[in-house]
Amino acid sequence: MTRSITLSLLIAFGPALWLGAHPLSPLPLAAQEQIDQDMVARIRAEGFDNSHVLEVFNHLTNVIGPRLTNSPGYYEAVEWMRDKMIEWEFEDVHLESWEFGRGWSLEKFSVEMLEPRYLPMIGFPRGWSASTQGRLVSEPIMLGGKSAEELRSLEDRLGGAIVLTRPIETNFFREDRPQPRFEDRFTPSRSLTRSPSTPPSDAQQADRSRRQEAARALGDVLVSGGVGVTLEPTRGEHGTLFVTGRDQGDGAVPSVVLAAEHYNLVARLLEQQIPVTLAVEVAGRYYEDNTDAYNIIAEIQGVDPEIGDEVVMVGAHLDSWHTGTGATDNADGSSIVMEALRILKALDVQPRRTIRVALWGGEEQGLLGSREYVRRHFEGAENVVAHEKFSVYYNLDNGFAPIYGFFMEGNEAAREIMEDYLEPFNDLGANISTMAGVGSTDHLSFIGAGLPGFQSIHDFTGYDVRTHHTNMDTFERVQEEDLKQAAVVMASILYHSAMRDERMPRAPVAAR
Repeated sequence: MTRSITLSLLIAFGPALWLGAHPLSPLPLAAQEQIDQDMVARIRAEGFDNSHVLEVFNHLTNVIGPRLTNSPGYYEAVEWMRDKMIEWEFEDVHLESWEFGRGWSLEKFSVEMLEPRYLPMIGFPRGWSASTQGRLVSEPIMLGGKSAEELRSLEDRLGGAIVLTRPIETNFFREDRPQPRFEDRFTPSRSLTRSPSTPPSDAQQADRSRRQEAARALGDVLVSGGVGVTLEPTRGEHGTLFVTGRDQGDGAVPSVVLAAEHYNLVARLLEQQIPVTLAVEVAGRYYEDNTDAYNIIAEIQGVDPEIGDEVVMVGAHLDSWHTGTGATDNADGSSIVMEALRILKALDVQPRRTIRVALWGGEEQGLLGSREYVRRHFEGAENVVAHEKFSVYYNLDNGFAPIYGFFMEGNEAAREIMEDYLEPFNDLGANISTMAGVGSTDHLSFIGAGLPGFQSIHDFTGYDVRTHHTNMDTFERVQEEDLKQAAVVMASILYHSAMRDERMPRAPVAAR
């Protein structure tokens, strides 16, 4: 049992609950939903005693590694996961392609301080960064904090230069988002309750205008001045790099994110007029032969002659950023949804509704894969019937496994059902069916189409300050028992969602 599950149990139930419960023994139920306790026990046994979840998680993180959309690692992950679905005898396994754009991978990178002393520096290029013209060696030029006029006056000095684009970094990520709590499950979060914003003062508006003008000028002089490479600090600490990126097209300036401690060191030396020499090299490769990204779709088909074509769906995004190995974002989610369906397939369940799994591409670039899937299958006059027959979508993404519950997006009727679904797993820490909502992940594509979509609640301890989009998002962050717990909980929720008489209730329009 892991620290995260233990913490949730102690908060919600007290230590005696876990100590007296065997992980394969469901608690007595007082549920309004019909809960198949025999099936719950079988799911627990298969999921805890015969798990394959670590096999998938290890392959995604350690063997394949980063899975930046349309990079070689991403395509390798797509093929491997598709083949694994076929091996596990999922039904209707197929890829759905959609236009994304060119891919990119990093082939070589170094950043060093040569003077006033040698220091190998911690950094990483942004995704889709252009390459430098070989190894650049020079004294860096500080552009951060300068006005638009000052930036334009420096343009003639910037050809091939190494430039610092921001002032010394002092504003660090030091707090994770609040962890949803059992006692707050009836209270909507701020994401569902909008408060009026206060208009900015004249002074604030003037300051904002100056900063916006300086930002535009900086972008202009970087290109027109022919800058060799830009350096900027991360807001992470202790060598943690928060790095994303996007394709800036031909003529873009190479871009590197440095550890704030190293960036600030260089900036302080320049402030003191101490000569500094840096050496930077970025060598990346673009891939343009195939500009399609993919969603991987598979299912267990429903057997009920009346509702077998209705759909209960679960998904997670397969793509990741390129600095770490995408463990918590989102190899754990992808591994869990795969394992949940494997558990049900191994038990030869005969669901009334179809249970469908999706692994999305392009989530990190704006929920692109799930948005395209929803557009094709559930939007427009041609998809009215499919929209009506869709029951529910469950998503696994942000935070560390295990599953503590689900954000129910203001849908009280669905929240009550979820509370019953979680009750057999209260002893494993799954006990929060909160009315709150959450943003920035693939369930929003379904909510936007008027369909029920719910994101699982995971552990946020260390997520926002350490692993989310960072070089520290690695295998070590996730524990096997947490992956098992999440897969077992998800398998049971899928099964019971597929077996209930009615589809999952849809939220009132005002709550969407």
